[in-house]
Amino acid sequence: MTTHVPDAQRRNHTIDAFRDLLPLVPQGTGTALDVGCGEGFASRALAARGLTVTGIDPDAPSLELAREQDHANVTYLEADVMTTDLPGNYDIVVALAVLHHLPLEAALERLAQLLAPGGTLLVVGLAASELPRDAWREARAVTGNAIARLRYKEWEQPSPTVWPPPVNYSQVRDAAAAILPGSEFRRLVMWRYTLTWVKPT
Repeated sequence: MTTHVPDAQRRNHTIDAFRDLLPLVPQGTGTALDVGCGEGFASRALAARGLTVTGIDPDAPSLELAREQDHANVTYLEADVMTTDLPGNYDIVVALAVLHHLPLEAALERLAQLLAPGGTLLVVGLAASELPRDAWREARAVTGNAIARLRYKEWEQPSPTVWPPPVNYSQVRDAAAAILPGSEFRRLVMWRYTLTWVKPT
């Protein structure tokens, strides 16, 4: 069995951004979908808040790692979220570092479809900078990352990655505004953005 780093000890830029979004998840019963769940960090965090969670990912080795860890109230599904038949009534849909793996507009439409009315979408994503306009942001991120490396060891997630992202921040922002009216897009310092949206009732 693999030796796993306890979730509470894990730090990286995506996890830090997700922890900032967790207060938006109500405590208590409900259902959640963790899209591109990987080895299950977010699924476990949602289950700890009392939700019944489905984690979906096409990568079998990542799901094997997930199932080796605590998975009370979590069901893992090896499948493609874009094509798999799923109930469209989740109270929470989470996507961490996954949207850049998918066709952007179609993925946003799919995530919206999977939410129940009144449900909440929480995204932490990666996108490409637009140089030279974003040069000052890149400089801030490089400096911030160097300081962070002095403070803690970054946990490296084991799932497949895509780099560089095929879309930039402006494209994500504009697509979200068009497809998810009323959504909130925030660009973060450390090469990440967050996107939150409550589906109208």
